[in-house]
Amino acid sequence: MGLHLDLPPTQIPACPRYPVAKLGGLIPAKFIEALEQNQKIASCCRHPENHEIEALYSSPAETTPDIYIFHCTCGRKHPRFMCGGGDVRPFWEVR
Repeated sequence: MGLHLDLPPTQIPACPRYPVAKLGGLIPAKFIEALEQNQKIASCCRHPENHEIEALYSSPAETTPDIYIFHCTCGRKHPRFMCGGGDVRPFWEVR
């Protein structure tokens, strides 16, 4: 018989996927710049305005999203993580 651990769920949806271009200045500039200036990723991935982004909670204890995943049109995903209390964490609702 195997060992069973009750681990908390991870990556709980916070904000649905939404086009980065429609969120305007809500996304931190450092997220945008990290994609635009990364020469190690495909050319299409360096255009954040063509991505969709979703936000997730890393655990049920989080009160604001701390995982952000950019979804490129080519299918690649580019995660960003926010920890600590110094940054404003973006949050959006889609109706």
